[in-house]
Amino acid sequence: MLAPLHRALTDSGLDEADLWVHRRQAAVTRYSHSSIHQNAVSDETHVHARAIVGSAIGATSGNSLAAGDLRDLLKRAAELARLQAPNADWPGLAAPASYREPIAFDPAAAVLGAADQASAIGRICEAATAAGFRAAGTHSIDVTEDAVANTNGVAAYAPATVAYLRALVLGDHGGSGYADDLSQRATELDPAGIAARAIEKCARDRDRMQLAPGDYEAVFEEDAVAEILRIMSITGLSGQAVREGRSFLAGAIGQPVTGPTFTLHDDALHPAQLAIPFDPEGTPKQRVTLVERGIARGPVYDRWSAKAAGASSTGHAADPARYGHGGHAGNLVMAGGTASREELIGSVTHGILITRFHYTNTPDPKRATMTGTTRDGTFLIEHGKIVRALANVRYTMSALDLFAGIELLGPQRLVRDWWSTNGMGRVVCLAPAMKVSRATITGSSPG
Repeated sequence: MLAPLHRALTDSGLDEADLWVHRRQAAVTRYSHSSIHQNAVSDETHVHARAIVGSAIGATSGNSLAAGDLRDLLKRAAELARLQAPNADWPGLAAPASYREPIAFDPAAAVLGAADQASAIGRICEAATAAGFRAAGTHSIDVTEDAVANTNGVAAYAPATVAYLRALVLGDHGGSGYADDLSQRATELDPAGIAARAIEKCARDRDRMQLAPGDYEAVFEEDAVAEILRIMSITGLSGQAVREGRSFLAGAIGQPVTGPTFTLHDDALHPAQLAIPFDPEGTPKQRVTLVERGIARGPVYDRWSAKAAGASSTGHAADPARYGHGGHAGNLVMAGGTASREELIGSVTHGILITRFHYTNTPDPKRATMTGTTRDGTFLIEHGKIVRALANVRYTMSALDLFAGIELLGPQRLVRDWWSTNGMGRVVCLAPAMKVSRATITGSSPG
């Protein structure tokens, strides 16, 4: 993949230019009513070219690695650059560097076939049917390749795999239960475990009661915690957000922003994470301490935001089609604990259990405030026991306040937030379940 990039850059005659290629082969099997209804395979190649003339920048994109097509991309990028005004904020191209060996690639996952996916789904459907329920969901395998080259001599390549399996179990009584597994390796997906977790929630989710608005103790399972972390990522963890004063980190570096039980890193190099060791600019990714024992430590940077801050890039440039300049914290690692699910629930006197969230947004980015509804498993806890199902609740609460009230943490699990799971974001979290002292509920759905 690198060879055609080098040839095109050499042939372009440009003093400053770079090429980033992202190839994604995706195989997804979807099922509903305990029956597979779709199997689709896609193979997409996206090429991003930049040419810099003086400090003016031109950018183009295409989908071919053919030599002539790459030369044309760079030529058009240069033509666009000559039409632009000089950009005083241009940070320059990345310099050559050494990179960690890619560790997020599993050869067995890369060759997993449709029959293997169907077999895993079949186990979930059989378990749901035996329990008197029906199942729906997806099983997906992504194989990606990324390559970056520039006229400074940067040359980086890495493959990766993502295996994902989820189940939504539904009953005729109107209840639902959800569970999922996410990993680099298909062998780490547990269809039986996913089915058991989702079925248990669906069986409990009957005769829902309304919950009065107010503050409650709460247990957030890992999928819910990932949604809270996503809000922190998009509102406050980039160098650009700090510079513009819209981040909770702005003016708070070295000061408490949550409780002392909360520690958060962005760590694409963590062995359990789904990431490659460099960013689209060709900068090596670094482990960044974001919040340490409640103390704000700093944001992530791409080359643009680093120049503005007088800092160095931490390797957190992101896909320009999805995110703008400024840095993106997309591989979050939250410190966990040892509490079991039973211990988390057992610590609650009067509160709620939240499985996951749905359509979460932020009305107050400065406080990393989130609002939305719960989904597929919301339960009332009394004196350490789940006593009944609740109608989905609406909430408005600050991620900072939630993390200030952590009382217990469970072990970490690899999860994605609702938006990323559905292809609308790129945040992967190694996150624990947690019990907090206060979550603010503002209302309930009709049923």
